[in-house]
Amino acid sequence: MKSIIRNDSKILLIDLSDTKNRYLVDVSGKTFSTKYGEIDLTTLINREYGTILKSHLGRRYAALRPTIYDNIMLGIKRKTQIIYPKDAGYIVLWLGLQNGMRVFECGAGSGAMTTILANAISPDGEIVAYERDERFFKLSQKNVAKMNFSKNVKIFHKDIEEDIDDAPFDAAFIDVREPHLYIDQIWRALDGGAPVVFVLPTTNQIQQLLTQMENHSGFTDINVAETMLRFYKPVAERLRPRDRMVAHTVYL
Repeated sequence: MKSIIRNDSKILLIDLSDTKNRYLVDVSGKTFSTKYGEIDLTTLINREYGTILKSHLGRRYAALRPTIYDNIMLGIKRKTQIIYPKDAGYIVLWLGLQNGMRVFECGAGSGAMTTILANAISPDGEIVAYERDERFFKLSQKNVAKMNFSKNVKIFHKDIEEDIDDAPFDAAFIDVREPHLYIDQIWRALDGGAPVVFVLPTTNQIQQLLTQMENHSGFTDINVAETMLRFYKPVAERLRPRDRMVAHTVYL
């Protein structure tokens, strides 16, 4: 069945002359302006994703269906550092997420990872997230709603130190500065055999966490890892790595 662009659709516009120029656009905006001319979005209505259209100056653009990657990278307003997609995909696999699971998240931040978790357990699962900073609590709620996952996500303005309600959970994702202080609370909130992923930016934080986990009788199969992702210039005659890459982000 072909996917058709509607008046309320969101599209990814890619500049075919320079694909680094990409925009997440609501078709209901009617027109979209770039430095290469105005684009009449109404011409896309009832046409297929993948349609090529031109600005009034003749620049060619492709109208594609945005993926969750596009929505996260282009559609979410950030006030905190988000979890990079290279880490997020591995986290989702490591947690074994699937439809119907209940997942606890601590440290919702801007709501980017919350959205990725919600996408993995939808349509029947639930994310319960805590965020102690009121600014990020409000922002994460707004971003989750923007991504249409409000029915799968409950975000509370709460600190993990106050213990975790609505337990047990099938998995947990923890993104706080000092997780070693809350090992007991996290342990009590998890169902038997449930996986948990922590993200930390520095090795000394990992050492503190490992020490606490090793002193706790309940944790096993402990791993520490980081992911690296390097893009290449997609030119057949001159295939080589791009000049820059996002290297270290977090430890898992």
